[in-house]
Formats: sequence, C-alpha cells, structure tokens
Amino acid sequence: MKKLILFSVIFALNTTASFAMKYEVRSPDGKIRVKINAAKELSYAVFYLDTELISPSSISLHTEKNGVFGINAKVKNVKQTSVDRMLTPIVKQKSAGIREEYNEMELEFKNHSSVTFRVFNNGVAYRWESRIKEEIIVVSEEANFIFSADHTVWFPEEESLFSHQEREYLQETLSAITYDRFCSTPALVDVDGIKLVISEADLRDYPGMYLRGDSEAYSLKGKFPRVVVDEEQTSDRDVRPLNRADHIAKTHGERTFPWRVIAIAEHDGDLITNQMVYLLSEPCKIEDPSWIKPGKVAWDWWNYNNIYGVDFEAGINTETYKYYIDFAAEYGIEYIILDEGWYELGDLMAINPDIDMQELLAYGEEKGVGIILWVVWKTLDDQLEEVMPLFEEWGIAGLKVDFMQRDDQWMVNYYWRIAEEA
Repeated sequence: MKKLILFSVIFALNTTASFAMKYEVRSPDGKIRVKINAAKELSYAVFYLDTELISPSSISLHTEKNGVFGINAKVKNVKQTSVDRMLTPIVKQKSAGIREEYNEMELEFKNHSSVTFRVFNNGVAYRWESRIKEEIIVVSEEANFIFSADHTVWFPEEESLFSHQEREYLQETLSAITYDRFCSTPALVDVDGIKLVISEADLRDYPGMYLRGDSEAYSLKGKFPRVVVDEEQTSDRDVRPLNRADHIAKTHGERTFPWRVIAIAEHDGDLITNQMVYLLSEPCKIEDPSWIKPGKVAWDWWNYNNIYGVDFEAGINTETYKYYIDFAAEYGIEYIILDEGWYELGDLMAINPDIDMQELLAYGEEKGVGIILWVVWKTLDDQLEEVMPLFEEWGIAGLKVDFMQRDDQWMVNYYWRIAEEA
C-alpha cells in the first residue's frame, strides 16, 4: 500500500510539472523578473520591481523542414543554473575585472530545440538552440519587444539594409514607428524613466538583427536580412545586393543562435558600464592573446592631414606620417592609422609613391608607435592570401577594415574569417 501511495505522489508531481507551462526566473538581486509562458505560442515578459518593462511578447524561429521552434512548444525538460564569478579579461576591456552574475533557465522542447533565458542584475537575454544533426534552413525569426504604453524610443533609423549603420538617433514615440520603418541596433526605449537598450550578442553564421515598428502595437520587432543570391560591384567597396533568397540563413543544425539582449538601467550612466554583450559573447579562442594590445590612435582622417607650421608639404606622404608618429610618441598614443590614400584603390600592393612604407615602419618601431592600415573590405578579400603574409612581414600592428555596409549571413561570416586570418 505504501508503494502504491508513493507511486501516486510521484505520478501526480510529474503530471503537474508536465502541464505547468508558466515559468519565472529572477535576477540574483531579485529586482528583474522574466515570466515565460510556453503554450500555443512561446512568450516572455520582463518586470523591474513593480514596473512591467516588456509586455508578453511571442518569440519563435521558423525552419524550412524542421518545424517552428516556439509554436505549440511542448516542454521536455527544465534546467536552471546560477553563476557568480569574477573574470579578468586578458585583452583589455573597459573594466579590469568583470563580475559575471546571473540566473538562467533553459526550456528544452520535444522538437530538438531549446530556449535559454539568462537574467543579470542589469538586464535580460535569451537565445535559441537547435539539436538537429543535418544542416537547416532558417526561414525567419520572430523576436518581439512589446510595450504597454507609447514610450519614447531613440531610433537609429535606416533607409536600406545596404548601410554603414552610421545613423542619427531620432527621438520618437513607439506609435510613430510604423511597420515600414526600421533601425539598426542598439535602440533605446525609456519606460517610465527606466532605460532599456535592445541589442544582440554572439552573432555568428547568421544575419544581424534590425528592429522595425508595428502599426498596430507599441512594439519593436526583429528584422533580419535575407541571404543574398545576386549582387553587383559598382566600385572598389560597394557590392550591392540585387536579389535575396526566401530565407535568412543556411547553417549547422547543432548550434546556438545569437542572444537577444535587453540591457536595463535606472541611471543612464549604468548603460555605459553594462558588460552584458561582452559576457554573452563567445570566449576568446586565442590561447595566448598577450600580443593584442588595445590603445589610442592618431587618425589622419579626423583632421584631413591638416597640419601646419611644418617645413614640408602636408599630405599623404612619408614626412606627414612621421610627424604623426612623433606626435603619438610624445603624448603616449600607441598607434597611428594610415587611412585612405596609402594605396591605389583596388590594389593593396600598389603603395602610394609618396609613401616609403619601410621608412615609416622603422621610424614607428624606433619611437614605439605601431602602424594600423585602413583597407577596403572587398580589396582585402580579393587579395587576402597575397597581402596578409606581407602585412605580417612588414610588422603591421592591425587593420581597419572598412565599408562592408552589410550584415547578411555571408558578410557576418566574412567578419569572422578576417578575424581568424588576422
């Protein structure tokens, strides 16, 4: 009889758990709460103390042949984790030490997918994970950020997905951001004095996230560039998409997807010290990154080589850059940049005849100032195998790769490829 009663209790607990579709995870200090509802749609809501920051917002990830993650989600397992540790970045960040403290909940579903919510004391993040052995095609991703009122938003509006993402932050209300308007990230929303910054982290083999409006609700919704199938090169740097596929990514089926990040602050200054994007990104894979030395740079483009009171003609030439090296050495600036003009556009091997590269490199080494080269991304891509060994032989400190103007899946992978090559 006792065994029967015990079995009944265990069965009742398991049955209750299997139908308990509502979950909650809090920040370590208890101020931020995320409520998750796994039903016909998977949705989440975010609260700060008694203030609802994000109203229930549905999220999903649509694949071509492997179903939709987040629709009719049947929870198979729930895993909770807490972390509290200090990190000391080897490559310098804006803090010498970074405290990583969060509570996390992972909901594993029966369709070989899961979603993880990670709650810090200064924000919330979530991401999808798939456990499908074959390659998958992601048709679209639904990432909603719904608000209960017509709050103010600082909106870096874009006109096209072919963009430098150097936009003015427009101060608007959410109701003014209609379906046809969109912005790059990050964007900032003021919810009754509490600031929310919406961004992403750990972006790899996937398109970058933009945010569009919604004509019927106070909300921002994820917008993702589709895969480019035809493009046209119109200059050394402009490679414009002409036609796009009907999906946003073709990728490995066993992977995690980028984090959707909501940084939260009562005081604006706390957004500057927020380290969530760093903490959510993939750890450094370089075993000994001690050779990576961040620093300040004297930038010729900033003042258009407009130096005066010198006994030579200022411009893109050896004497001008030696002057920059002297300036950097005197004021403790670690690097100078040779921006556009040091090579003949379209050919990184064709150095401006007014520049003696070997003399500059030797002079910089003597003065303790490194040289960084500006390059157009497409030219670098075309000549990568030829020029990277040359740059290494020269002792170039770094590259400023410019003018990509895209973050579809291919271009995001280009960023990683260049970083790995460097």
